[in-house]
Amino acid sequence: MRLAVIGDTQHYRDSEGRLCALEPVVNQLDRWAELFDEVVLCAPLDPGPPPAGFGPYKSTNLSIEPLQKAGGNTRAAKFGLLGHLIPWARTTRRVARSVDAVHLRCPCNIGLVAIFSTWKAGALRYAMYAGVWHDYVGEPRFFRLQRKLLGSKWFGGPVSVYADKNPELGHLEPFFSPSYSSSDIESARPRSDAKILRIQDSSFNGPWRLVTVGRLTPNKNQQTIIRSLPLIVQGGANVTLDVYGDGPCRDELENLASDLGVAELVTFHGSVSHGDVMEAFANGDLNLLSTRQEGYGKVLLESMVHATVPVFGKSPVSGEISGEGSRGLVFPSDDSERLSELVTALISDRERWAGMAVAAREYAGTMTLEAFQDRVREMLQRQWGVTLRDSGSAGGSK
Repeated sequence: MRLAVIGDTQHYRDSEGRLCALEPVVNQLDRWAELFDEVVLCAPLDPGPPPAGFGPYKSTNLSIEPLQKAGGNTRAAKFGLLGHLIPWARTTRRVARSVDAVHLRCPCNIGLVAIFSTWKAGALRYAMYAGVWHDYVGEPRFFRLQRKLLGSKWFGGPVSVYADKNPELGHLEPFFSPSYSSSDIESARPRSDAKILRIQDSSFNGPWRLVTVGRLTPNKNQQTIIRSLPLIVQGGANVTLDVYGDGPCRDELENLASDLGVAELVTFHGSVSHGDVMEAFANGDLNLLSTRQEGYGKVLLESMVHATVPVFGKSPVSGEISGEGSRGLVFPSDDSERLSELVTALISDRERWAGMAVAAREYAGTMTLEAFQDRVREMLQRQWGVTLRDSGSAGGSK
């Protein structure tokens, strides 16, 4: 079978001419590519070099049909992309008619166009919705429109969502979003075991390394984490905070740390590679995430690989990821006081913390890229009525 993957995932060519995208996306799409004979990416392409955090695909059965990038979520941005709508629609429909199936990556402007342009194009359809699967204050109207279209039976194919199963809408498939393999789990075992022993060692009192990873934006809301630091320190904990990521709020966050008198405890590392993120979690002790609206936070699973317990903002899947408090802790995303209480309580109760770290590792081991690929295969074969090839096989048939 031939598959087209359509969306706004930015691609680049590196110095060797290899096709590159964000490393977690590459890791997942490589797994998709193993299930199909050929994959055509329909997405924006720039010449490069790729920024930090981007890496090359390993699959050799990938090609790209470039689309012009444009747009955003503001009214002005939407007006500016009007000239791209017809070219996007023509290209995505032509590509859809040349393959057996399409994979739409939403929410995004290109995905919205493709929901319409690939309709009745002859290909089987699947979509992933990577955003929050419910209404929320400030939700872009075009995101809401895509949710409504994909949530309707009119779409005519399975849609993976980060939400609970809805018996009335059987085409909606609860899903997860990993970026690591089973071998990564095993590679992390020695340092994870050592970390758990350190947590249990009552003679060790820090400094404990708190880690947060993500774009520095209002929605990612790192200001809540920084505001919690003085309270954590006042509670007697010896901590530092490593901030990984860059964005428009960096100056504001650096100034906030200075104003609160905790600047010496906070290190801003900027944008780094996926490997550096995993190393940060290997060195860290707790993973803090205060995102206001989150679809599925990959970094939560990534920290669990390294027995770094996540303390994170409530979301539609927070109960599942946290194990209802058995492997992670959840707080209201803007409540820095509650965050400080949870962190202080864990540091004060080492046996509980160590038990959660063990449980986090065990859970991460069930949410690997291999498990993701198996879930994709099972879902598509059941929903589409096809037989996909086994990973690593020479081919497959519809």
